[in-house]
Formats: sequence, C-alpha cells, structure tokens
Amino acid sequence: MIPFFAEELSNINVLRATIATEPTCDAAECLQVKDSTLFLNDQVVADLKSIDIAVSTQHLVVAQPNDSSSSSSGPQSDESDDDALIPWEVKLSLLKPPASLRSHQQDVKEWWTSKLLLQQSLEKQMRCRHCAQGLLDSAIEYKIKDLPSEHWYELVECWICHETKPEEHQARMKPILARPHVLLVGTTYFLIHPENIVKGALQVDSVVSKRSNWDRGTLTKWIAVNCSKCENAVGEGQYCMEDGEMQLLAVKLFKYCIDLIPHPSEQPVFTDFLVSDLVNTAKIHATHRFLIQGRQSQRIYALIWLFNWDTHIVHNDGYRAKSDHTLVRDRVMKVIYLDCTVADAEAEHNAHVEKYIALWSNDKSTDHLIYPDEYCQQLVDALNQSTGVLPPFMRTINHPAMVFTKNFSIGFIRRSD
Repeated sequence: MIPFFAEELSNINVLRATIATEPTCDAAECLQVKDSTLFLNDQVVADLKSIDIAVSTQHLVVAQPNDSSSSSSGPQSDESDDDALIPWEVKLSLLKPPASLRSHQQDVKEWWTSKLLLQQSLEKQMRCRHCAQGLLDSAIEYKIKDLPSEHWYELVECWICHETKPEEHQARMKPILARPHVLLVGTTYFLIHPENIVKGALQVDSVVSKRSNWDRGTLTKWIAVNCSKCENAVGEGQYCMEDGEMQLLAVKLFKYCIDLIPHPSEQPVFTDFLVSDLVNTAKIHATHRFLIQGRQSQRIYALIWLFNWDTHIVHNDGYRAKSDHTLVRDRVMKVIYLDCTVADAEAEHNAHVEKYIALWSNDKSTDHLIYPDEYCQQLVDALNQSTGVLPPFMRTINHPAMVFTKNFSIGFIRRSD
C-alpha cells in the first residue's frame, strides 16, 4: 500500500496529490496514469474513477516537494518506517470541475428546519441525546416558525435606508421572545417557552450560574441548563431576577444535544452545526479566526483559522497503520488550528499556546464561539484525527510570514451537507 493524499483545487481545476515511496523508487520515472488510475510500476496507487474523479495525463507534474525536509518538526506517522519514505507531489488536471464550485461555497445546509418539522406527525417530542429523557411537552399542537439569522440585529441598518429620524425604527427593534405553544426554529437551536418544557426536566448549571453577576450587565442573562436526569448539557435558559429568585423566561435547546421523535431521516452531529456557525459568522463579520471556548470551564480549547470552507480531499489513510486504507473522497472545511488542550512538560510549548491565545483574544477580528465543554473536546479530537491523513511534512504551518499561525496544525472538518 502506497500512502496517498490529494486535494481538489476547484479554482484552477487541478488535483494536487502527495504519495510516499521507498528511497530507491524514482516516482518521476515510474508513475503512470491510465484511465484515471495512478500506477507506480505495476502497483495501483489510487483508482480515482472509483470515487467519480476523472483526470487527464496532460500537464502531469511529478516532483519532490521543496519543504519535505521539515517533516521532522511535525507530528509523526503511526508507522515506524514512514520516516524512511520519500514524499512526491503529483499534479493532475481534472477533466470535470468539482461538484462544489467557489460560487456555491456560501450555501450551508440548515438542519431540522420548520419545513422538516411540519412534515412530521403532530405529536412531537424532544429528548436528551444522552439519556432519552423527554424535554418537550408532546401533548400540545405547536405552531412552528423559523427564526431569522442570528445576526439580524446587526444587519438591520442595512435594511432601513429612508427613515426620517435615526430613532424611528427603535420602537420596532425588540428582541424575539419565546411564546407559549410556538416552536421557534433557529439554525442551531429551538427557542421554547418554559410552559412547554416538561416540569423538572431541566436544571440550571450551578457552575455557570454562580459566575453570573446580577448587579452588572443586562436585566436578563442566558445561563447553561442541563438535563436533570443525566446532568449533560442540553441548552441554555434566559433568566431574570425577581424578588431574589431566578425566573426562567425562555429555553434554547441545542439541536446537537437532543433527539427528535419521530426520528427525521437526517441525523446531523455537532460538527454539522459548527460548520453553520463558522460560515455564517465569517460572512457577517468578515472574519476567519475563531476561539473555541467551553461554556462551563471558560477554557479555550482551540484556535481555528478558516482557510477554505468548501473543498474536497481524497486519501487512503496511508499515513496511519490502523486503517483499511480504502480510497475515500470527503467534502470538508480546511482549517489551520492550534490545539490548546495539550499540557506539555516543556515550558516552551505551554508559553507558545498562552502567547497565541492572548494574541488572538486581543484581536478584534477574532470571534468567540462558545459550546458545552464536551463538544469542544470532541472537536479538538476530530481535528487531531483529521491531521493524520496528511503526509508528515504537510501537517504543520511554520512560515515566517504567517505570524498568527506559527506552528499551527492543518486539519479538516467534515461537511455532511
């Protein structure tokens, strides 16, 4: 098995691949392309037509990468003899453009919309994804409506262009409130009135609640809420303080923390909703840098630079030993990231992480995305896992011109839409 990784470059219609061979093999002489299949001598490297990719032999380029010697500074392969393999870069022309062109990259699928809910039976239930405890009163027939963009308040100045007085529209600029017997459907959550939550199904997160300072800030606060049965995060509640006691005004149930009954045909996972958050925030705020922070711990789990939010990669997982090495094609987001969870014995590593957390935190163009800690850790694990499909010399960024991402890793977030 010959390790193979490639990325489809839709803007120039090229498949840029990397293979690894024994030092005695000259891939520039031995590599051939026949019927969209790569051969090294008589061994099949990658049957691209099996994953619906057609390539041309015209403009074929096979050469050793200039920066392959830097592989020793990056994460190493699981296979002990991989250090002896020689990397080769292969550039092939695509006979047909990739399915997702750049003109379509801003389209992100929304999961579990009002349209999908309206197609289901009248009796609806939302359950905790961990323990299946019911959270929504299923005996009620609900009205179901989609909420506007999370950023509608910021965009309102773009919609209003002919007012006679600056304060004219302020009376209409009221927050969207939860209403009894109405399911308001956001991109990543359902907004529900407390009347429609099963009594005793939720409990406020005590750690987050203790940090709330009711003497400062707004009159209402969004505080994390957990399932009362398993104590896992399911969303957040909007609370106000009345007569010294917290009163619940509204509940957001995060879609990635719950299951819908009856089960829809589509079953999105946390990263599907993360993709929506990344793309929508990037479009509205014109930013590509994000701090991923845990809601309960307030810990920074990762720094993410959104490099390409819609591309395809092809690989056989050849740089890892524990794999069946089947050739696959995945639609992904390509990101540059720093794992901030790894505690290293070397003070230099810890200082590096602290330096970049401070640098990014003080940059106004960086956005904070806050999620339950469990899902932040899932994201970090998935990013580290994705880096393993790359050749060792491609896994880290260490270019002197990229001051914001020195010694960051390259990873991928899978897109299901």
